[in-house]
Amino acid sequence: MEFVIITPDDVAEAVRRAPNWKSPGLDGLYHYWLKGFVVCHAVLARQFQEALDQKSLPSLFTTGITHLVPKDQDTTDPSKYRPITFLPTIYKTLTSILSARITRHLNSNQVMSRAQNGCRSGGRGTKEPLLIDSVIGKVVKRNRRNLSAAWIDYKKAFDSVPHTWLGRVLELYKVDCTV
Repeated sequence: MEFVIITPDDVAEAVRRAPNWKSPGLDGLYHYWLKGFVVCHAVLARQFQEALDQKSLPSLFTTGITHLVPKDQDTTDPSKYRPITFLPTIYKTLTSILSARITRHLNSNQVMSRAQNGCRSGGRGTKEPLLIDSVIGKVVKRNRRNLSAAWIDYKKAFDSVPHTWLGRVLELYKVDCTV
């Protein structure tokens, strides 16, 4: 992957793709305002580039606000809450830019299989396989055939993968080490 240089156009594209009124983090900034204040894009691009060059992000970028949202009506049990963290809009913009660059690199080098929909841009994640399973089930039932199937639940898969391995995979795919 070529060295990442963040331009005002990268910032503008990331901001354009972002939803206007998603909950902001500590910065209190909505993407709506970044879309209107295009003069900020050059400043943000410069600051993002400085953060990448220094290989360090300011704490403002990575500090979020966490809210505990109840999963159901039982609010007395702490395990029945889902933590939701609102990250700063500035951080979301930076990660959007980096994600687009990584995706471009992976696509141009044909790294990901076309069947890999879980993290492919524009993919529907698990919805497509579920629809396929549904259609297969109906065809099997209509034609009175037998079918054997198995599903594996990868609940919390991300948390079970060591981050050292994730770093190694990015290295194998030649993603810019600064990113």
